[in-house]
Amino acid sequence: MRGFNHCILDHYYLRLVNNCLFVVVGNKHLDYGFIGYVKYCPSLAGSSIWVFKGVPLERLVKWYDVREVHGFTPWKIYVPHYDAVLPYVPRGFIVDLYDPVNRLLEIISSPRDSLEEHVVGFTEQLGSLVNGLTGLGVSGSILPGIHNTLYSDVDIVVYGWRRAVDIVESIRENKDIFKPFTGGKLLEWAHRIADKTGLTLKQVLSLYRNWRRGLFNGREYSILYNNDISGFLTSEAEFKTIGSVLARVEIKGGIEALNYPSVSGVENYTIFEGAKPLMDVTYIESFESLYIPILYEGGKAVVKGLLQCSNTTCRILVGGVEEKGFIMPGDTA
Repeated sequence: MRGFNHCILDHYYLRLVNNCLFVVVGNKHLDYGFIGYVKYCPSLAGSSIWVFKGVPLERLVKWYDVREVHGFTPWKIYVPHYDAVLPYVPRGFIVDLYDPVNRLLEIISSPRDSLEEHVVGFTEQLGSLVNGLTGLGVSGSILPGIHNTLYSDVDIVVYGWRRAVDIVESIRENKDIFKPFTGGKLLEWAHRIADKTGLTLKQVLSLYRNWRRGLFNGREYSILYNNDISGFLTSEAEFKTIGSVLARVEIKGGIEALNYPSVSGVENYTIFEGAKPLMDVTYIESFESLYIPILYEGGKAVVKGLLQCSNTTCRILVGGVEEKGFIMPGDTA
């Protein structure tokens, strides 16, 4: 593993002094710690499908939800850029880090089980379409090596914009290899998402893309994208929350939306419920990866979130603790 002076990006894993595993969220952090959440800890039950060096682990966060991750992470810090208290881990509690790119190279060099062999096949197939494996990494339970060959899925991270766009296009054009969910599998996913978000089945289905998740040789995969640029939240503009809003917007779309949190510009908007902006709303920022497709591709949507303003602009924040919100494709809520 590389030292902690190495830039730590979204979906890196950190091992803590108590052998809990912490998932890093986003690329911008603090000089004294990292934003994210505790996902796994040693299990008191004595058995688990996730095991770290012989120690069974309990998965604390079953489904990524901003309120749930707050509950399981003991450290919190106020971040002016979001005008919110966010979960984080101080540097002093970190004993190791897991780099997705290095871990993939390790797996390709010497796969240890059937799931790692599947990862090799997946990434080599993907690499053959985009001329190499540069910028590809693994996340999820495979990253720290706690995966279960029967139950674990394949989680891939793509670093770098050019590589991300190439992969999105290649997967979209090769549905015979990277198969979309269909039939009962698609409906099962859509029902689960609809129950969590309040969106209709039709709206959820309109957000499905096989370049985000699908099936490769019968096993489920998910892919996240990252601009590969680190930074400090303390260098970002301070925002203040004005209140909750419901708005019709026309989203510009663009590659910034592939990053996490996702950002996309707003061309036109009409706020028809809630707080009034102090100046123009120029973009939407989302901590819910479900909405990456609409933010990336652009189009009309109804957005519910927190209206926040800096000294120069306003934004609508979706997926915050105070207001979970949503982004509904189309122009009617």
